[in-house]
Amino acid sequence: MIDFKTYDEQIRILEDRGMIFNNYAIAKDLLQRNNYYNLINGYKDIFVKKGITPEQYIDGVSFLEVYALHQFDKELRAELARFLIVIERTFASVLSYDFSKSYQNHDEDYLNINNYNTKTIFDKQTQNFILLSSKFVSELEKELIKALQKNDPMICHYKNKYNRVPLWVFVNKLTFGTLSKMYRLLKPKERDTIAKNIEGISGIKLYADNIQNALDVLVLLRNKCAHDQRIYDFNPVPTTIKPNEFLKKFFTSSNNIQSLFGAISCMSFFLKEQHFNEAIEKIKYLIKNLFANIHSIPTQAILTKMGIPQSFLSTLSED
Repeated sequence: MIDFKTYDEQIRILEDRGMIFNNYAIAKDLLQRNNYYNLINGYKDIFVKKGITPEQYIDGVSFLEVYALHQFDKELRAELARFLIVIERTFASVLSYDFSKSYQNHDEDYLNINNYNTKTIFDKQTQNFILLSSKFVSELEKELIKALQKNDPMICHYKNKYNRVPLWVFVNKLTFGTLSKMYRLLKPKERDTIAKNIEGISGIKLYADNIQNALDVLVLLRNKCAHDQRIYDFNPVPTTIKPNEFLKKFFTSSNNIQSLFGAISCMSFFLKEQHFNEAIEKIKYLIKNLFANIHSIPTQAILTKMGIPQSFLSTLSED
């Protein structure tokens, strides 16, 4: 649909394609508040007959089913975002503490390229090989300058009073992606120390590579949540999710872990067990509510999109 259509015309188009409407007034209200593109184009695929042109919906699909999936995804984003913020703050705290402990005799050690590894990349702009740490430190300097220019009260207080902004203060201005990048560039000793301290929180045996892989996945998921993008069929390409203890409870192999379920498993690294279990229980609750409103397609089709195995599905009926 490219040309402007009224709500009545939008409904008529969907009816012509086989979608069922039980209440036009409710449908118009929901279209008005949610936008046709976001609601229909964002969530129709699983309800559409495959290989048929022009597009037709599976027999019995109702408008409210598509809306239910849309709402499920919205509520799921909100819940996962809540836990991802906790993970981000936890990781920021551990990283800033351990880095500052390692380099406590210098000012603004995070701006010293010698405190990072020596990996190089080819820079197309300069046509030269450059230190990744040098490029990263330049990014940090820009963020610090930006915070000072915006008169950030905490940043300005430390800069004006002490002529330095320690990492445990500055870390609050860094994005999850920047924190992940920083961890990647740290020297092996610091990376291992941070992994050990994260292990102390979750109780899961962890190594630096486990942390980095999980960060790569969770940064992608966090960005999707932050930008209000669809996540139930999340796939973190080109990042590959590595098997972990949570996944091994449900999968005998690495099949279909490149999914939202696989990403959720990465959250277990950074949360206390009780908090991770809380997240899992909330996801189960949302799935149950969704299934109560899905009638035209097998619910397993949605679980497959999410990467959720049958063994996990069985726990839904046990609760």
